[in-house]
Amino acid sequence: MAGSGLIRSLAERERALAMQLEEAKQAAAAKVQEAELKAAQILAEAERAIQELEAQFKARTAEAVAQIESEAKAKAEAEAKAVSEAAAAKVAEAVRVVLAEVLP
Repeated sequence: MAGSGLIRSLAERERALAMQLEEAKQAAAAKVQEAELKAAQILAEAERAIQELEAQFKARTAEAVAQIESEAKAKAEAEAKAVSEAAAAKVAEAVRVVLAEVLP
């Protein structure tokens, strides 16, 4: 009879351990799921941050390009004006020389 009680005790202990193991598996699965959700949230936040940084970079780049274009245009216009003025002075001098040669 004592052997039967020992077997019953061992069987109960085995069931208790099996239940603990199942509870531990379920707890671990819940923690894994929680960690996956947290990782997905972190990833989504990182992707939003990347999009914001890209938008800021594009805006700054567009501003810089517009500034460079504006400066280049102003410089080109100033150089064109200077060339035009220099050419006008040379043309006026050429006309004066020609007229002086042609007209006594």
